[in-house]
Amino acid sequence: TMKNDSEKFFEEYLGSNGFQGRWKYEQSMPGKSKKPDYMIAFDKQECFFEVKELRKKSNEPTEPTFIDPYEGLRAKINEVRKQFKEYKEFSCSLVVYNVGDWQVRLRPIDVFGAMLGNLGITMDFDSNIGEARLETSRNTFLGGGKMINYKGKQAQNTTISAIIVLEQFLDNVEREKALVKLEHEKGRRITGPELVGTLMELVQKYPPADVLRVNVVENAYARIPLPDGMFEGMFDERWKLIDGKVARVYAGEKIKELESLRETQNQLSPSIE
Repeated sequence: TMKNDSEKFFEEYLGSNGFQGRWKYEQSMPGKSKKPDYMIAFDKQECFFEVKELRKKSNEPTEPTFIDPYEGLRAKINEVRKQFKEYKEFSCSLVVYNVGDWQVRLRPIDVFGAMLGNLGITMDFDSNIGEARLETSRNTFLGGGKMINYKGKQAQNTTISAIIVLEQFLDNVEREKALVKLEHEKGRRITGPELVGTLMELVQKYPPADVLRVNVVENAYARIPLPDGMFEGMFDERWKLIDGKVARVYAGEKIKELESLRETQNQLSPSIE
């Protein structure tokens, strides 16, 4: 079978994150007519994955206009819903890789939006004065989510355990470490033209490299969740809904190191030009 770019990248990710020999491509299953792209054995479970590409749309707007950032991802959810129909007794997840769809948004909060409803803001209304109480404004999920049947007010697509965003990530940890060390030696932040020159030197010394990583966004209504501990590479992150709020429940050691370095930088005073 000819594999597309996203499938090749997914296999590359699996190979570099400890899944060698634990996955099969288009595995036949007794009594099933469909063959999901990948089966991965993990923690005594068989987990299934469909890998989809998000590509540039044929009707790309040529002038400023409204775009639907959820449309592409929701279309893929509709596709895999049919492919996973026979696999309700397994953990089944959608893996997406963006090849050239500039309209789609794949931050974890946006993926939750595709699943639970368009991102919006709600606030309380004070009928006594006839005004909204701005201090009560809060982020919320509105209509359109693919994991909720709004007419029946019930969960749907519960066979999908998670949506997994596969992406290229810039590994510049060593460069960031060198920059922070240099700024500490100077006792200040490096900014302006000095920063440009410094970064050029550091890029030559520590060339950045792209690595494949995943952002796992769990379906709050999944019948069978994705197993804990799966997809926990050095650059990976995992998100779930806890008490109605989006929470990161895992971050790889390299992600945490980058965040720590940037926090250290922010504590330094800027240079005086």
